Amino acid sequence: MTFLKTTNKIAFLVIVLAFCFFAIPKAHAADLAGVLDSDHDGLTDTEETTLYATDPNNADTDGDSFLDGREVDSGYSPHKGNSARMSQNDFDADGLNDAIEVTFHASLGNVDTDADGYSDYDEVMSGYDPASATTNLRLSRAVIVDRSTQRVSYRVNGIEMKNFPVSTGNPFTPTPAGEFSVQRKREYVDYIGVGYSYPHIRWNLQFLPHYYLHTATWHNDFGKRTRSHGCVNMREADAAFLFKYLDVGVPVTVTGTTPIHLYVASK
Repeated sequence: MTFLKTTNKIAFLVIVLAFCFFAIPKAHAADLAGVLDSDHDGLTDTEETTLYATDPNNADTDGDSFLDGREVDSGYSPHKGNSARMSQNDFDADGLNDAIEVTFHASLGNVDTDADGYSDYDEVMSGYDPASATTNLRLSRAVIVDRSTQRVSYRVNGIEMKNFPVSTGNPFTPTPAGEFSVQRKREYVDYIGVGYSYPHIRWNLQFLPHYYLHTATWHNDFGKRTRSHGCVNMREADAAFLFKYLDVGVPVTVTGTTPIHLYVASK
């Protein structure tokens, strides 16, 4: 009797499995596994709908004769033909180019991937994960001041997000080289000394006592030459950007060599 019961159970399981195999659509089963690629373009349907914002039923979304998967793998935009790179396209117009969005696992077609009320752009620039509304992990941020080129680079997780022209300290009053951090943020500061008076200057980030990254409205030599007594002079919009997205404690590195003749060397 035990043998017959066991045999009957096995037979019943075989029938159930056979029913599942033939009754459940294979496409649905594959989709449950997250590997369905309806248009056979090299991207799963899930990737197309949640990340790349391409058509899962059209192997060539932008109609340029290249498969979406091939374009993505090669760094080209699946939304824009004419050999446009993803780094040159911002499909959802959120301020992050498509290559940056892919790097941070944000959707190319959704300005707020994790639906937390903050745009992907604001989250990345502030050092938050744009693809998760629950994680407490912060993305690393850093400011690199290059005295040789008179440029400032803003980086998130080591990726350059912005690059601004600046004017650092003159040869006899150079901006100190080294590794520092944002010590405090002051919306307005009066810069007054021997031979100069610049009151009520907006957007100031202190990285050493008496040394700031700040707006300079009295010249337009940014990226061309040194101009200051040691601070890092910036255009107002650029200084406002850093003031908005930097927190106290974010690293500030000053590197390069101060141009001895004030002007950046020609290449």
